[in-house]
Amino acid sequence: MSPKTLFATQPLSPPQKILTQTISVENRGRLTAAGFIGLYLHGIVVAMPGAFLGQWTDSFGKSVNIGLFYTLFLVSSFVGLAWVSRQKYRHPLFALAFASIGFAFIMAGLAPTFRWIAGAALLFGFGDGMLNFHANNLVGELHPRHRITVLNWANATFGLGALSAPLINAALPWRGAFYLVAGATILATALAWQAPPVQNFRPSQDQIQWQLARPFLLLILLYVGLESSIGTWSGSYLNSLGWNKDWQSALLAAYWGGLTLGRMTLSAWVAPQPVQRLKVLLLMGMGAIALTSLPSFGFIFAIAAFLYGPTFATLFALLQERCGHVALGYLFYGAYLGKTLIPAGLDQISNPLDLRYGFLGLALLLYLSSLLLPRASAHQHGP
Repeated sequence: MSPKTLFATQPLSPPQKILTQTISVENRGRLTAAGFIGLYLHGIVVAMPGAFLGQWTDSFGKSVNIGLFYTLFLVSSFVGLAWVSRQKYRHPLFALAFASIGFAFIMAGLAPTFRWIAGAALLFGFGDGMLNFHANNLVGELHPRHRITVLNWANATFGLGALSAPLINAALPWRGAFYLVAGATILATALAWQAPPVQNFRPSQDQIQWQLARPFLLLILLYVGLESSIGTWSGSYLNSLGWNKDWQSALLAAYWGGLTLGRMTLSAWVAPQPVQRLKVLLLMGMGAIALTSLPSFGFIFAIAAFLYGPTFATLFALLQERCGHVALGYLFYGAYLGKTLIPAGLDQISNPLDLRYGFLGLALLLYLSSLLLPRASAHQHGP
């Protein structure tokens, strides 16, 4: 693969030129590293409750209320996102996001009861909402010519973080693990220091271009809903097909690994013609989901994840380019809705075997919605 193919370029708008020309190569590298590390940390935070639930139960017994933790985390992350998405400045908010998560790990590590951990969920969520938002949009602004490829690589670190959480849990007592992650997180604050302001954004004046943004937002809602539904319900579905728990766990790990690998490898192929090639991947992903309805083909979930891997970062990059910063908050609102409502909707399916129709229906809606994407987006990413 030639360098020209690996990094497909696109025309730059004037504000993008201002940012890339006024930041030194050294600072661009530092801030890019902050974005990558931020998304890796985001993966750890998201996977943490599930990974450490067993140790928490051993420490606090029946007082563990994981539902309360998730509720407080979701509400506070939404608040953090809603606040930060309307700010033009990134400094010191990006650094504050790292610091908030670091202190949340310390607070949780010191917890005498589970209520302290639930309280820390508010700080975890608030910091994570800010971190996820700025880690993505800053990397996109820093690399406008290679936005799709670099954003996919950055989001691959999210998968690595999510896979790291259970490994850390297996290696260390949970309090020691939290102190270790807290120390590394607070040190990473230095990388995010003096992050540049958002380019070409006037919070009190800019309005989202709904006609352009609507197809992207719909796709994000459906994609995140499908991704979260498979992550939540694939175990129950595979159990109904006769797969034992060990194989279910291995396949779930392979699913998240497939998403990560797809982001790392397929983004270079998607970048030159993102709209057309994303449609191809969504069609192939739908075919893979259809095959999982056969009892011996449950492993195809991992292949579907590989094909779907570049979806989120590619849609983010296109929306950032086409509609600007003002639209990005709405993208994350759509992601939160998809992650919350769609898996809850599948919970209404009483027979686990019938979950295959839910998965396939979502995959079909996702592909059909991709046909609404404006074709003009493809012409802005020529090699």
